[in-house]
Amino acid sequence: MPASPPVTIHQAALASTSLRYAACGDGPPLIIVPATISLIEDWTPMIQFVGQHYRAYFFEMPGHGGSTPLEEGFSSVRLSGVIGELADHLGIEDFALLGFSFGGILTLRALQGLGGRVSKVGLLSPCVSNRALTRPPLDRALVSAMISALGYSVPRNAVARLLGSESVVKAIAWFMQEVGGFESPTDIRERLTGFSSSTLDVLVSQVREILTVTEEDLAGPYVQPCFFGMSAFDPLLDYGLTERFVRANFQDLVVETFDWKYHAPPEPLTFEDYVRDYTPLLEADRARVSGNGVGGIYTLSRPQLQHR
Repeated sequence: MPASPPVTIHQAALASTSLRYAACGDGPPLIIVPATISLIEDWTPMIQFVGQHYRAYFFEMPGHGGSTPLEEGFSSVRLSGVIGELADHLGIEDFALLGFSFGGILTLRALQGLGGRVSKVGLLSPCVSNRALTRPPLDRALVSAMISALGYSVPRNAVARLLGSESVVKAIAWFMQEVGGFESPTDIRERLTGFSSSTLDVLVSQVREILTVTEEDLAGPYVQPCFFGMSAFDPLLDYGLTERFVRANFQDLVVETFDWKYHAPPEPLTFEDYVRDYTPLLEADRARVSGNGVGGIYTLSRPQLQHR
């Protein structure tokens, strides 16, 4: 078992935000685009795993964790500019991008805004359209109604104040998980107690985009090589629609299909878990596996990974 590389934490004073980010490893630069309400501590094992082959960077969303809010409010388009500012701060011109879940929307927006600087892309269980959401229409309508209400500062500030109440936190956590289908290996109730009004603003903006973005909004075509990995049994996002979108928009593509019964792992993965289960994917990425050894669409044909 290889030793896990060290992770260092930094604060970048950018033009649009003060960004808290992590750095790990040596190699070509890769920026990991966070999923919803992600902290560095949630993703440290993955950062270390990727850091075996890359100089990996992971940042917390502006307005969440240790990153200050964007003055004009959060959006995926504005975050594309933040990623460019972070790359400038780091002194890197070209970099790879890796996005998971909602980070798929952010990664594709960054491709649209920074495409000339992006060398290749990884998309893991990405959200690419509101049409891919598998929640029942009533659940989606309830989530949309809540998001509309929280779009105003008065109710958002009121909810932020109420997050000190255990009963309120339990109710919101239940709503997020049972109605919204939110999956996370972290303790949602514990995380909610640390939410500020600005964090709620980020979450509301993210969910609003998830409910409204379409394939047309995120379409390419994109020339960058892409690795796409997703479970065929993802309970939150439709695999067929997502795969068709990725295949239609990336001509140099490696596809890996899993058989998980979840969208996000039910328990936090350790560095050892990543090394044991996903090292072949990292090796395939490093070798740039493709249909003819140079480019093209290629589906990995080895046996399915069975995560414990």
